[in-house]
Amino acid sequence: MFIFCLLVLFFLNLNPILASERNLFGLHLTQTADLLSAKEIINSSGGDWGYVTIVIRTNELDKNTWQEFFDNCRKYHIIPIIRLATVMEEDYWKIPSTSDIDRLASFLSSLNWPVVPKYIIPFNEVNHAKEWGTTIDVKKFVDIFIYTAEKFKNFNSNFFILSSPLDLAAPEKLPQTKSAKNFYEEIYQYNSIYFDLIDGLASHSYPNHGFVGNPNDKGQFSILGYQWELDYLKFLGINKSYPVFITETGWPHREGVKKNNDYFSLKTTVDFYQKALEIWEEDEQIIAVTPFIYNYSEAPFDHFSWLDPTGKLYPEYQAIIDLPKKTNHPKQITKFEILKFNLPLIIFSQNQQSGSFELKNTGQSIWGETNFCLSSQSSSNIDSTPICTDSNYIYPGKIAKIPFKFTIKHYLEKSYLGWKDTPQYEIKSLSPTSTIYQPKDNLWTRFKAWLKVFMS
Repeated sequence: MFIFCLLVLFFLNLNPILASERNLFGLHLTQTADLLSAKEIINSSGGDWGYVTIVIRTNELDKNTWQEFFDNCRKYHIIPIIRLATVMEEDYWKIPSTSDIDRLASFLSSLNWPVVPKYIIPFNEVNHAKEWGTTIDVKKFVDIFIYTAEKFKNFNSNFFILSSPLDLAAPEKLPQTKSAKNFYEEIYQYNSIYFDLIDGLASHSYPNHGFVGNPNDKGQFSILGYQWELDYLKFLGINKSYPVFITETGWPHREGVKKNNDYFSLKTTVDFYQKALEIWEEDEQIIAVTPFIYNYSEAPFDHFSWLDPTGKLYPEYQAIIDLPKKTNHPKQITKFEILKFNLPLIIFSQNQQSGSFELKNTGQSIWGETNFCLSSQSSSNIDSTPICTDSNYIYPGKIAKIPFKFTIKHYLEKSYLGWKDTPQYEIKSLSPTSTIYQPKDNLWTRFKAWLKVFMS
């Protein structure tokens, strides 16, 4: 009986991706270039595929910049969470128009993301008038949000729409702010489809009031603010369960452009972060935590910045870098395009022959980092090796020439070479008794195809 129990425990421990083994750690970035240094923190101490939250503005839709950012996320194993924004007008954010949403959805759909799902946060703390064109307008916000969610989903079902995070500490003080409680209630009363369209909860669970709460505090104004949100949505009648993404949180420190002794020391701030991460780690409903903010050493967020005014990491944060972290296993789409298929012009049966494919990586995964191998599905009279990449990395957009071997064992009326997800390439025998074969696409047909291209 003892040996049986040991065997049960052994097999239970074989599962490498239990929910408790997720990696929720990440950072909130100011600009795409910050990824190159932030990656060393996000995936430190055994971590892999951590998160970043970053804002994309309607006046910053440069395809090269953002594709490079996504390519770097792929290369360095970072999962991006993209928050949508418009532009600042004086000291407030412009209300997005439907044309703004159309541009954002079209632009982000045109990029090759590193993983699926593709996380999107429409807008930010809209219970602040300055975040929504100087006005609190629940109805207009809900209408635009619904339009946004449907527009992105129509472009690609892999978009994962998070809620628009609210300032949980904002008081009911119109016309400047509306409390999160009243804002959620008015959303529900106006059009509860909002809650059907969101796939997850984006929460700003700060240690309030004044960002100087204790990590052991509970309730709406604590680092567990997301729990209050989930409970309140259930109270309103929302029966949907949401994964949680804490996309802003954290403690400001005294250091900055000017010292602020109303805040904690760097050591205390980091100690609180470590305690908070332990607390969040225990709640498997939390998918990601991206503290605000990695690099913003000027006012008004200099006291939240992990980097000092010279661009160096405050040494106290090394304690968080040294914390053991875990591994995520995000889904990536693997796709390819066949550019060329090469076979000998004359093929002899009973002899091993060589051929090759030229394949373009059109998916998300990096071949060589992940296993790319197409199993043989040739006719029963042909032995053919699988199509597999070697140890060299083939990034999306790049081309690989992959060799293979095959042998025709005996005559079959329809002989063909084929692999998983490829066409069947027919090979003709000169006669039932002949040992000589040739591709159906022979030299003459290839010459005619070349001539057609040349003359066009």
